[in-house]
Amino acid sequence: MAENTGMQVPHSVTLEDRNKLTVEGVSDIAGYDEQSVVAKTALGDLTIRGSGLKIIRMSVDMGELIVEGQVSSLTYSDVQEESGGFWSRVFR
Repeated sequence: MAENTGMQVPHSVTLEDRNKLTVEGVSDIAGYDEQSVVAKTALGDLTIRGSGLKIIRMSVDMGELIVEGQVSSLTYSDVQEESGGFWSRVFR
């Protein structure tokens, strides 16, 4: 019987012809529109930018996200940096 031991889901990104993006290891979608998709991963938030972006599939169980459209950039933001330190809590 398999048991969840708290291990991270392996993370991978595959981009085909800048038109089809497959991301594995996604836990949630923070937001999306035709110009950007923000996916939550164990390695930080992944922001996908482009035009005509559509989420084709999002499976939380499998941790898989498939996006189609013209992809222009992929950017990670570190989770620890965004949660911030002392000054970010002071200026909220």
